[in-house]
Amino acid sequence: MRIAVLVAAAGTAYIARDSPHVLGLSSRQEAAKQPSQNIGFMAQVLQKSRGQNICKPEGFVRDTYSDFDSVEALNHRVSGPLDSLVHTKFFRTLKVDLYKPCRFWRTEGSCFQRDCIVQPLDTSNVPSAWCAQTVDQNSFGPFLRPEYSDKDFSVVNDETYGDGIWIDLVENPERFTGYAGAGANAVWMSIYQDNCFSVAPYLQDTAGGWGSQLVNVDGKTMPFVQPPHKRRELMPFLESLAEEERGVTLPADVPHEYRVFYRIVSGLHASVSTHICAEYFNSTSNMWEPNLGCFISRIGAFPDRLQNMYFNFVLLTRAIQKMAPYIAAYDYTTGVARDDRMVQKLVPRLLKSVKRAGLMFDDSELFLGPSGPALKAEFKDSFRNISQIMDCTGCEKCRLWGKTQTLGIATALKALFSYPERAFRGRFTSLDFKRNEIVALITTYFQFSRSLDAIELFRGMYQDIVIDWRASQALASET
Repeated sequence: MRIAVLVAAAGTAYIARDSPHVLGLSSRQEAAKQPSQNIGFMAQVLQKSRGQNICKPEGFVRDTYSDFDSVEALNHRVSGPLDSLVHTKFFRTLKVDLYKPCRFWRTEGSCFQRDCIVQPLDTSNVPSAWCAQTVDQNSFGPFLRPEYSDKDFSVVNDETYGDGIWIDLVENPERFTGYAGAGANAVWMSIYQDNCFSVAPYLQDTAGGWGSQLVNVDGKTMPFVQPPHKRRELMPFLESLAEEERGVTLPADVPHEYRVFYRIVSGLHASVSTHICAEYFNSTSNMWEPNLGCFISRIGAFPDRLQNMYFNFVLLTRAIQKMAPYIAAYDYTTGVARDDRMVQKLVPRLLKSVKRAGLMFDDSELFLGPSGPALKAEFKDSFRNISQIMDCTGCEKCRLWGKTQTLGIATALKALFSYPERAFRGRFTSLDFKRNEIVALITTYFQFSRSLDAIELFRGMYQDIVIDWRASQALASET
């Protein structure tokens, strides 16, 4: 419980809304606080145009050894191979237990809207080597098959036994589902409040995760926030939305491990929200299209989340670098000759690009000293808890992507913190990674790649707004 207590204490400082003294600030100092670097960063992101360095974000991604430009440059190199990989049979096919009951609270029911429902894959399309007879846990008597090992950072449902349905991830994409209201936000509220930094009160101001932006957690409708047309108005606009305006800022003295934990959860939350805004259903046009107002409302109001997407991309990159020999040697055979040849070509290409990035995150800096082992154990427990909270999502498709991406991040954490570098050389005899962990890792890496691509798309959309406004002003002055 020590990590929970300390993280809660850090969270109290983090959300020091009512008492600036928690941060060692007087009320006068708090009132005189200058606009934060986070706000400036968000403004830079939205103002950066296609191919031009207009207010280009600079500096290093926090808690990493990489700058924002390097992250985006790497994404440009890996996004193509990743996109092709996740469309192959090996990486698009996954077995997930979508019907495990929520162990934390009584759920209000499921979403039965069309876009909430997952379409299962016919098992005849699944390679026989991946399938096995369902194992009755009762046959093990008191020695039930465990859901995770000591090295795992999440529940790992082995595809070769137990419950679950086979799913084609490409046919069930992560995007807006229409799932809304308090139930849609309960998962993220629980994650932040019970497992992270207790920032739940601030989720009440915007629908989080997979929920509809138009419905708040209190059931009230909430229109999208539209960005200003004048560039000079962008900074105060974002300042009015942001967490920092409410006194929310991460204290500099929070231990490294706690910052990493928070960034992982926050970055996942931001990535999920970005996908929804990038593929939002416009009921007027009946088209799936990017929604800039959605992006501003979900991410502009929480600029830390934007930065933490970059952090997660770096974390996943480092894990893939470390696992590279193992990933290269893995058996990706599916029996579909075209797909198998494509994987053989694309995996080395991906690993080459990742290797070229150099050391972007140093995992050896965490969990040091006498308290390291105990801290790592509690870190694992907290993230396992998050992986189980995903069972409480009432929307099938949201549950699918929540479970898949938490497993992907947990696989990265397992590679970084459960095995030494030498374990990924030679015969890999000490390694224990299931097929679904490899699929989830690469899929999650692609999901964050998509998020970074979407950020660039929204930059362009904002630039178009500014350009159109200037043109209209110039035309008005001529007449």
